[in-house]
Amino acid sequence: MLRCASIGLGWWGGEHAVATQGKSKLLRIEACHTDSGDSAADVAAMRDFADRFDARPFARFDELLADQTIDAVIITTPHSRHVPQIIAAAEAGKHVFVEKPLALSLESGRTALDACRKHGVVLAVGHNRRFMNALQVIKNLVEDGALGTILHAEAHFSWPGGLTYPKGYWRADPAEVPGGAMTATCIHMIDSFAHLLGPIERVIAAYAKHRAVPLGIDDTTSFLVEFQSGPTGYIGGTIAAPDMSCLNIYGVAASIYAGIDEEQVTLHSALGQREELQIEPVEPAETLRLELEEFARACAGDGSFRIDPEDALRNIAVMEAAITAARSGSATKVETV
Repeated sequence: MLRCASIGLGWWGGEHAVATQGKSKLLRIEACHTDSGDSAADVAAMRDFADRFDARPFARFDELLADQTIDAVIITTPHSRHVPQIIAAAEAGKHVFVEKPLALSLESGRTALDACRKHGVVLAVGHNRRFMNALQVIKNLVEDGALGTILHAEAHFSWPGGLTYPKGYWRADPAEVPGGAMTATCIHMIDSFAHLLGPIERVIAAYAKHRAVPLGIDDTTSFLVEFQSGPTGYIGGTIAAPDMSCLNIYGVAASIYAGIDEEQVTLHSALGQREELQIEPVEPAETLRLELEEFARACAGDGSFRIDPEDALRNIAVMEAAITAARSGSATKVETV
């Protein structure tokens, strides 16, 4: 069993623990640590997490990394902290599971990946929608050529969490969440697009705007892209609209209309036929257990984690290009990984 430590004990760290603790035979969260800069709040958060999940609290990150009973870390801290924590964990010989995005810049993401390769530890990035069955069904249709020549794709993901962000919350800091909904929702669709249709070559245009979130950060993001393979695409997201995700792909022979989180895929053929595909549903919350168990198997040498770290780097490159395009008002080429 992989013995893990949860690093960052906010909302998402708790979701990982709920999904796995006592429910998985492949991993267990044995320890926890957080450092928000508020020592009293951190002590309370660690005590609460320890009580809920039977995990030993560590006041110092370096002491946790020195503990030989810990095999891996699960990082759910603010984005800017990912890379230094990944490097420190790799140097201590700990495998790393980190939430998306891996980093806020391609350059720093490369540094993190290089450290993990140097020290021979697994680096897994948590793009949990890769574990939805609907996405795999769509992938099979694309690879089988069922759509014919693919012309265009659309993806959108809205989530209303920004409406309830408290003052001082790190997710409301523009330095941590550049590009409005980019790191909260759009990054999911960047990864899904790249998985289905290959690398995105350039961002044609991008825009981020504030409309509703009380703290005044941008909450609505959209951008147009072009894939290396030829199709164009649209990606959009908000952090203020009701929870919803969709992904559509338009081909000459057939088109796909999909609700990823609802595990719904409809195939429309050029002959006017419509088919609701039968999919075994996977609850969005269940994907957290599935991805962490695949991480545990990879750490044990049993296969590899399905999101290659270089895929995660390409996602960052697209994210950076979209942010640059939004700021400059001009098309931006995605940097090669």
